[in-house]
Amino acid sequence: MFGSRIAYAVVMLVAALVATIVVRRHQIGLALTASERWTIVGSGFVGATFAAKLPFLIFGQASGPWWMTWLGDGKTILWGLAGGYVGVEVGKLMLDVRTRTGDTFVVGVATAIGIGRLGCLFFGCCYGTPTDLPWGIRFGTAEDHGTLFRHPTQIYEAMFHLLFAMLARQGISLGWIRGNWMPVYLISYCTYRFMTEFIRPEPRLFAGFTFYQLSAVLIAVGMLVVLTRRSQPMPKLPQTK
Repeated sequence: MFGSRIAYAVVMLVAALVATIVVRRHQIGLALTASERWTIVGSGFVGATFAAKLPFLIFGQASGPWWMTWLGDGKTILWGLAGGYVGVEVGKLMLDVRTRTGDTFVVGVATAIGIGRLGCLFFGCCYGTPTDLPWGIRFGTAEDHGTLFRHPTQIYEAMFHLLFAMLARQGISLGWIRGNWMPVYLISYCTYRFMTEFIRPEPRLFAGFTFYQLSAVLIAVGMLVVLTRRSQPMPKLPQTK
């Protein structure tokens, strides 16, 4: 089962289709033209794609020429989410759109990533450290040749994203934290990722923390700044006599 590129590709295709359907459904009634919607979606896609590959380019993890980074399988969801958020905001800035659109994206994005992580499970990547827990899985890694049971971190993460999608869907329908679900999602994922990096076999860069833990802290702080700025009342314009 593990190491199947076909299964990985099929799951990723399903994830993309589900995201498209869910986002379009949530954008019904959004006061934007079709052109504005597609521009914003396209900006988010470009931002997510670029950011997801950027760490692999910076650290030279691609085999072969540098441009092969953009064609390889390697990508980071953490940076991809942050890049997608920035891309959407840049697209809105270009169009002078002031409407908050995060609530229309968050359920689709979280659902798609949850499904996509199951593709990582089938492909046998993004696995965890060895474990004695009864749900450990053998992945046939180069380090142990499939002799060790490891944390199925792909399943853990799929559960996180799918549960958050359910929470956000319910919260949006009830009017909870209106307009702020995307920053909350990013902060929640950064927290989750920081904690689960302790059971992932990633290099420790600084003070025992991984690159993704350090990234999670920076992204979470950025999103907290966004939420803080949004919570501040708008300055009143001076009245003219």
